[in-house]
This record gives sequence, structure tokens and C-alpha cells, in this order.
Amino acid sequence: MLKTLVESKPCYSLVSQDIHDLDEDWHGFLAKHLPEQGLFNCDASGALAKNDSLLVLANVPPNASKLDHYTPARSWSALMEACMRQSGLHTYGSVRVIATLPLFEAQTILPRSVSNRSRPALITENVALHAFEVASTQDPSVWTMAKGWDLAAANAARVAERSAQHNVIVPAGRQVPPVPLAPEAPEPGHSPYPYVSRLKTDMHDRILKTIKTAEKSPSDIALKKKKQRALIQLRYDNRNSFLRKELADKQIKIDELNRSLARKAADSTADLQDLQPILDQIGSLKADIAKLSSEVHYEVLHHVPNMIDDARSALSTGSFDDAVLLWDRRLFEPLHIQPEELYPRETDMTMIYFEADANPPIMRLCNQVDEASRADLYRIYEAVSLIFGSRSAMPVSELLNALFPNRPINDLVRAIPSLATHAARTPKPNFDSLPKTVHGRPGEDPSKQLDPVFNFQENLDYDLSDVRIRCLSSITLWEIILEYQKENDTEVNVVQLNRLLGGTLTSFRAGEYGMEPKKLR
Repeated sequence: MLKTLVESKPCYSLVSQDIHDLDEDWHGFLAKHLPEQGLFNCDASGALAKNDSLLVLANVPPNASKLDHYTPARSWSALMEACMRQSGLHTYGSVRVIATLPLFEAQTILPRSVSNRSRPALITENVALHAFEVASTQDPSVWTMAKGWDLAAANAARVAERSAQHNVIVPAGRQVPPVPLAPEAPEPGHSPYPYVSRLKTDMHDRILKTIKTAEKSPSDIALKKKKQRALIQLRYDNRNSFLRKELADKQIKIDELNRSLARKAADSTADLQDLQPILDQIGSLKADIAKLSSEVHYEVLHHVPNMIDDARSALSTGSFDDAVLLWDRRLFEPLHIQPEELYPRETDMTMIYFEADANPPIMRLCNQVDEASRADLYRIYEAVSLIFGSRSAMPVSELLNALFPNRPINDLVRAIPSLATHAARTPKPNFDSLPKTVHGRPGEDPSKQLDPVFNFQENLDYDLSDVRIRCLSSITLWEIILEYQKENDTEVNVVQLNRLLGGTLTSFRAGEYGMEPKKLR
């Protein structure tokens, strides 16, 4: 088919080449096959040069072998990293990309939950103006179990509003299929809990089948016993979901109270006594969480941090429009690809569109560093971003203690005010004698009105031990890295820094591919 296309017009050319061999000679490839590409295509008016004259269509197939660690998501990471560095296909400015990938790999690039946020997602967030799924086969929606149904539904409602505002029309038959919900127990039992909406799984199908089979033969004692066990299992599943939601909701309420505390502490007329009602509410909720956590099985607690982190990352400002994840900010739901439109039919596929931002905040931060030091900055980022795959639940306090062992948390929040966003706060003992000043980023306009929630206050102590790194925005992560570079003038060893943070590396990342293996006796 491709040969026929090439023969149809002289402007087409079919090249068979390993794309990894081009890493050292993209200039030659572009000059030979795309001679119209050059500096005259490049719009360098922003922090990141753009090239709107080229649209790349990429089909990134799944790995041929499970032993191959270079997954489609890692191929995408390399493309995004080249965009940041203005190299490879992005030599003459960042180009637009439409890529087809397996569904799982696409959800690594555009994760639905921060619990799945890893390096491919982080690098895409750094430079994207637009990065969204155009179309996809049916999503199993397992991620809703980590994110929480209520948050996922609220986000979908906001997406519907955005689509209406921008007059996005979905063609007939391309609407996303509804996600099936778990059934409600037909009999409430002795200790009923309110029904909690959640994803219907294979377990629920088996339970329903058992119940229906028993109802067809009401006189069969054995089937009746199986039905009772199935009902107990269904009620137990609902109970666990309810308690999980209760625990997450209480922590989210504590986060709201912490925001209220920050704003009250900035009030010029407030004293320590005025903060006490808020502190009492926080203490009461913490006691409730501790009591409830001690009474339930670990299975209930497993997804609670995920639900908390997704709420924090999605609604830190109260709006999904400022969410950390690109998925939460999508303009429309991906168009549905029917199974019969693919071959083989069991194949899953997602189509992603990417367009770079000409003035991404990340690049403006990087441009504060001289060009000679920028390569070192990227190495530090590489080491830190690689821990997101294996240690995304690491507390922010642990990351900061590893990078800045001699600096207290308050000092770091002063230097990086955005760290205050999710921090727990307590008033200092000498609160009444301290100024109520709110401090923004160093060098920021002093006349600018600052929200205490996202900035530093001298009269409060900050605690980040209950905030996980996956909640941090890309900007905050880069601000941490810039602060680290200021303190460490020497060249950074990526492997050593990654190991210091408890991350993992493939043999390629660790540089072992160039080492002669030792023969063991």
C-alpha cells in the first residue's frame, strides 16, 4: 500500500531506517528528505521555538518482546525531551505530532490518576500547549477505582461544559460508552451502608450471576447459601468503598481547613485565639481518621492516598482548569473507536495530538540558568523524574531532606512558595508577635496581591510529611531542581542522585550497556 502511494506522486519517499540510528544525524535526514525545512520555518519569538510547517504522523507499535524495555511511552519521552532541547525532529522548532499508541502506553503519557504519573507524563506536561486523546478504543476505566468515582464524574461534567463552550460536536456513534456501575445490594443486611458509585468489575458479574441463578430455584438450599454469601460479598465491597471515601473526604476537609487557616493567619486583625476554632476542627478530624483507620482492614486503606492525591492535584485552586494532569484539563472526551475498525479486533489503540507551548513556564525557568549550566539542570531533572515510576508515593519532606539535608522545611517553603499549596500548617508559638506578611517567589512584584494558600507566611510552620511528590505541579518540581542546582555547583552524577532518592534505572540509563560483563566463577 505504501509503495503504491510513493509511486503515485514524486513528493513521497519511502525510507526504511531504524529511527534510533538518526540520533546523531537528524540534520542530514531533514536536509535529504525534508529540504523545505530550515531556520526560516522556525518562529523563535517565544521561550520555545515553534515550527508549524511540519505535522508528524507517528504509529508507535507495541513492543515485540516483553524483554524490550524501550516501550512506546519511552519513545514518546524521547520525542518530548527532544522538544525541550530543540533537537531531532524539533531541530527547527517544535513540531506538531499525531501519534497512535496502545491504550496502556497512551495512559502512561496522559495518566488519569496521579498514582500513574511517571516520567513520560512529566516531560509532556513540561512543554505541552495541547496534549490530548483524539480517539480511543473503549477504556476499561480501572483508574476510577484509584481516583474515586465522584471526582471522576465531576471532572467529566466539567469536560462536558468545556466542550459546550467551544462548540465541540461529537459525530454520531463516536460518543464514549457509559461506564457500567457496580450493582446495589438487593438486601441491605444488618449493618447497612449508603450505596457508593463505583466501577462494575468481573467480581460483580459473578455475584449477580450467582444471585440470579439462586432466584430461579428458590427451593434449592445449596444455591440459597451461595446467594447469601454473594450478598455478603457485595455488601462488604460497598462497605469498603464507603469507608475509603469517608477517610479521603475527611482528609480533603482538613486540606480545606488548612487553606482557611492560611488566609486567617494573613488577616492583620487576627491573633492566635482566632485560629483556635480551625485548629480544633483539624484536630477532631485527625482523631476521626486515626480511629477509623485502626478499625478497618488494610485493604480499605490501600486506595485512600490515591484518592486524596487525585483530589489535591485536580482541585488545588478549586477548579479543574488548573489541574496538574493534562487529562483533567481535556477539552472533550476521546472519540470512540469501534472494535471492528481495527485489525485484529482485540487490538486497543489511542490517538494522541501534541502541540508545544511557545512560552511554557518550565522553559522560562530553565532560561534563568546560563546555557553552560543548562545541561546539568536537565541531568538533575532526569534523576528526579525517574523516581516517579517506582517512588511516586514518596513524601515531599523525604525528597527535600535528601536534596537539602541541612535546610529546614520553613526555609525551603520561603525559597519555593508553591510548596505551601498542600502543606499542613500550624501557627508558631510566638504567632502574635510575628508579621502577617505573605511572601511570594523571590523577585516577584511586591505590589502583587498574593494568596496565602500558595505562598509563604512567617507566622506559620509548614509540614510536608503527608504530601506525596506525585501531587507536585511541574513548575514546583522544576523550582526544587533549580534550588538544588544553586546549592550544588559541581557536575551531578545522575546514577548517584537517582540512587540517593531510592529510584530505579534500566541498564541503559545506568550506563551498563558500555561495560564488559564480568565472568563469575
